[in-house]
This record gives sequence, structure tokens and C-alpha cells, in this order.
Amino acid sequence: MQIWWTTMVVISSINMLALIVILLKSRKWNQQEPQYAKHFMLVRVTGFIFISVALYRTIFVSSYPGLIVWFDTIFNSPFIIRILATFAEMSYIGIMAVLLHKLDKTNPITKEDNKFGALLTKLPLFAVLCLFASQFLAFAGLIMQNNLPFIIEEALWGVAYVSMIPLIFTRLKLSKKHGLDANQKLFLVVMAMWCVGYSIFQFGYGLPFIHMNDMTLEAIVMPENALSQSIHGFTATRDFHTWGGIGFMIWHSAYFSICSWLVLIFMGSAPTRRGSVD
Repeated sequence: MQIWWTTMVVISSINMLALIVILLKSRKWNQQEPQYAKHFMLVRVTGFIFISVALYRTIFVSSYPGLIVWFDTIFNSPFIIRILATFAEMSYIGIMAVLLHKLDKTNPITKEDNKFGALLTKLPLFAVLCLFASQFLAFAGLIMQNNLPFIIEEALWGVAYVSMIPLIFTRLKLSKKHGLDANQKLFLVVMAMWCVGYSIFQFGYGLPFIHMNDMTLEAIVMPENALSQSIHGFTATRDFHTWGGIGFMIWHSAYFSICSWLVLIFMGSAPTRRGSVD
């Protein structure tokens, strides 16, 4: 476990360095494309939040259902981690929504392109609302120590990314007609891979074999001192089996490596609508 943790911290630290490089380069993008400065600001802010929280959560590993933590310190409290995760998860979907919205502004889908074009462009907002609603369920599951809110939360994550698939593939189909540049095509291809891959994982494996397997039909009852327990009642351990074995390691590793890499790709593919700036 210690070798795994060290490896993940190194990866997250490298991701932070890559973020700094992109942020420094973005100053040049703003100078050459000033009309996109506001757009770049949103991308920079959301990207910075996600990568920063990913590094923090990689160092202070935490497991919500069992109130298990890596370090015996308040900075590793599952409740504090959950607050940070809210900002990170909304930033994650936010950076995707911002870039898709930018495409809608520069390359609108007309009725001739797709009769449902107007509806398709609203799907990122629907996905954002799904992720927003899921945050309340995550807090409920943590405080009440009940798996049902977590299951609904995970389902909303799946629905959010499934919902964006029609828009992404429509955009890819129209990419040549709309004259999209290499950056925009890269963004759409990566988005397609993420939405399809995550949806298959979530509905084909995550929900039925991980989350539903732990479902209980017991009524959700607020435990005594529930909020205090979620803040202070954690147990520090580095036991492999206590953490959930290889399953937890794979999930955690992918969360804070692949997702961070996607954010970096999205930030790097955002510069201009005509091509990247050296």
C-alpha cells in the first residue's frame, strides 16, 4: 500500500507541474486571442480546482462509507475531503460544459444539421444538474453512513455522461462541415471515449457489481451524532484488505490519474478555434 500511495502522489505531483506549464502558456494564448480571455479564465479556474483537489486527495486518501483515512489528522477527515470533492467534481463536469458551450457559440447546430440540435445543446446543462444533485446524495451517504444515497449518486454520474453522448457524436459527425480545428476534434474524440467508456463501466460493472452489491433495504435513519462522526469519527489504517483490496486501488488510481489527464488534455485543447498557439 505504501508503494502504491507513493506512486500516486508522484503522478499527481507531475500532473500539478503540467497544470502550471499550461497556465503559463495560457498567458500567451490570451495575448494572441484576447476575445477568448474570459473563456480561458473559466477553463483555467475549473482545471486548477480539479488538479489541486486531486493532489490533495491523493495525499490524504479517504474512503467515505467506512470512514477510513490514510493519516490520523483532521486534514484527512472524510467530511473535509467530501467538501473538496464537491468543488472538484463540479469543476470536472464544468470544464466539459464550458468547452461544449464554446462550440455552440462558434459552431451552432442548425435545424439542417440536426432537427434536435437545439435540444442537444442543452444536454451539458442537464449533465451539470445531475452532478450537482449527486453532491447532496454524497453528503447524505457520508453523514448517514448508508449506501443507498451513494448508489443513487453513482447512477446520476452515469446518467450525466450517457446524456452527453448524442451531442458529442453529432459534433463529431459535423466536424468537417463546421471546419473544426485539430484542438476541437481532439477534445470531442476524448470526450466521446470518456462518455462511452465511463457509461459502460458504470452501468455494466460499477453499479450492478460494486454499489448494488452493498445495497441495503434498511430505512435511512440519522445516526446519533452523525455529523460529528463524519468529521471526527474516522479510522487511520493502511491495511490492504481494510481499504477494499485491489478494487479500491484500481478505482482510486484511475480516478486521480486518468481524470486528471483528461482535464489537462481539455485545458491544452482549448486555446483557439483555429489551432494551437506555440
